[in-house]
Amino acid sequence: MPWNSTHCMNRNDCVGKGEVFNKLCELLNGLQKSNTNMREAIPLEKRVAIGLYTLGSSAEYRTIANMFGVGKSTVCKILLQFCNEVWRILAPIYLKNFPLTREKIEVLCQEFEILGFPQCIGALDGCHIEVHPSKEDATDYYNYKGWYSVVLLALVDARCRFIYVSCGSPGRCNDSQIFEGSSLKQQLNECSHLKEVKRNILGVEVPALIIGDSAFKLSDKLMKPYPFQLSQNLEQKCFNYALSKSRRVVENAFGHLKARFRRIGKGIDNALKYANAVILSCCALHNFLSEHNDVVNDKWLKALQSVEANRSYPEEIIILADQSSGHNGEEIRNAISIYLSQKNCCNDEDNLYNIDEANSFLNVEEEYTFPSGETVCNLQDIN
Repeated sequence: MPWNSTHCMNRNDCVGKGEVFNKLCELLNGLQKSNTNMREAIPLEKRVAIGLYTLGSSAEYRTIANMFGVGKSTVCKILLQFCNEVWRILAPIYLKNFPLTREKIEVLCQEFEILGFPQCIGALDGCHIEVHPSKEDATDYYNYKGWYSVVLLALVDARCRFIYVSCGSPGRCNDSQIFEGSSLKQQLNECSHLKEVKRNILGVEVPALIIGDSAFKLSDKLMKPYPFQLSQNLEQKCFNYALSKSRRVVENAFGHLKARFRRIGKGIDNALKYANAVILSCCALHNFLSEHNDVVNDKWLKALQSVEANRSYPEEIIILADQSSGHNGEEIRNAISIYLSQKNCCNDEDNLYNIDEANSFLNVEEEYTFPSGETVCNLQDIN
């Protein structure tokens, strides 16, 4: 749980976390309640602490209530108030990236260039989070692995911070269809700065773009791996390796999110109508913590691994052809692949081994079906 004093390694670490906690309390001062003639209000700091501990712990609400000396219903009420206030205050500060500016795009591209992929502003992926829907909604939220979930679709920068989040799509949806119907795709299509920050690579004008796995459709704004085949050439292997290596940031972001906030890592036990608020607030807090250099504890990651080991995630359905490979997208991908091979990204033996390993899981396609009644919640839709 973030800011727990038992996690501090030394006095300076405790002081640093205390400063971050105080900063958060200042930002969330809207949670402060006034005293009445009947009773004194719970102090602001205690409300924030209850909210943080509840998100960072998988303990039952009654246990948390006993720890803080309040009622079980009070914990539930404070948690929802805390999550709503976090999203209202922190999201516009730490998650407000759209519409993208030219300066922002240039910074994002420079950071991904260090990771080894040119002209990239972010890595896109989806993450299933367990929920408990009502019987009426159960069918839509039942995923292919036999449990109920909502999908968190996120675009992540090279520092593992969320650029964009969309939450609330039922577990039966796949990442591609969620992206196709999201405001993220619309924002990318309408952003003229992506083409302005272009770069000539082997005679091809390459705009700023995002990267994803094989679940997504190839375009001039989204790069995906080459389909796996035995006759794959070195350029294609280099491209897939560089893309896989750069895409790790989004997997790391999801891992850090679930490790920090066990309430969503283990599965949300709140009513389905509150799940989006809980997940989105954790995304905003994740960026807030990253901005203040808060480190994810190794013990949290190990605890998450033990939980994830017992959970099977939905498999994607393979189709025979990529129906969206536009000429421009294919041309850009080919140019980048040759450019990467010429940079000798594949010359050392370790990389050559990793390239073949990466190709075994990179190239999986998804069936495209869009169920009715989807609800998508993200920063752009709220504002």
